[in-house]
Amino acid sequence: MPMLHELFVAIPGQWEKVIATFFLIAVGAALSHLWARYLVRGEISAEKRRMHLVWARNVIWFLVFFVIISVWASTIAGFALSLAAVAGAVLIVSKELLMCVLGYLYITFVRPFKVGDLIEINQLHGRVIDIDIFATTLAELGYAGQQTGKMAEFPNGLLLTTPLKNTSLTGDYVLHLFRMPIPDEAMWDLDRVESAALAAADEATQTWQSEAEAHFRKISDESFIAFPSGRNKILWDFSDPEQLMLVIRVACPSHLRLKVEQAVFRDTWRILRPGQLTKPHCDISAQ
Repeated sequence: MPMLHELFVAIPGQWEKVIATFFLIAVGAALSHLWARYLVRGEISAEKRRMHLVWARNVIWFLVFFVIISVWASTIAGFALSLAAVAGAVLIVSKELLMCVLGYLYITFVRPFKVGDLIEINQLHGRVIDIDIFATTLAELGYAGQQTGKMAEFPNGLLLTTPLKNTSLTGDYVLHLFRMPIPDEAMWDLDRVESAALAAADEATQTWQSEAEAHFRKISDESFIAFPSGRNKILWDFSDPEQLMLVIRVACPSHLRLKVEQAVFRDTWRILRPGQLTKPHCDISAQ
């Protein structure tokens, strides 16, 4: 009881504001919970549900914070002059915290990515599942876009100093490049290897090939950027003198990258298996 009495004396005439602050926080928590319950009952996709949840939660808590500041505005103004020196010190000490807030404003106004996008930053690669005022949360992706089951977080301040890659800008279809090592016996018939890989890529993507090409043409027209055509393409990587690598580019839905890659590899390797390719015969007697 003495402690309670001291607390009452410490903030004379401010209890209405204290009660209002707790009430606003309770309202914000209740609205966030009710919105989450409402989205669970909806029939929209999980990705859109998550996007709506993050957006609504941030708006609700921003409004709650704004109203609380308004309630305490007169009290804050009375302490403004006395807190000026302290504020300067806090600003220096909490530089990283301020950068996180500025990073959040950067995300809000510039929109380099949104919930559901695939991004790469500072050796992290994943799908954005949450954005708050201090940090961004990713569902980590591993080889060929497969989820690892791990969560990764980075402070929003990192966006102000570190380059970011957004790999979702092309929408429903992406250009996926993967490399395939070529065995020594196949190096004597590169044309056949190239034809086999291209045929395998065409076979794996024939279901959506025309749609993908139309998709990339549409993006090029709307964004005024010359995107690749979306057709399958075969390249050679000879940077390593010890190992010749075949580079295959395909246009496919983002979630089917691994499936397409595995199908192309299997079909191509069936042709390149030992015994299928032979070295060219040099007829010495003809010279």
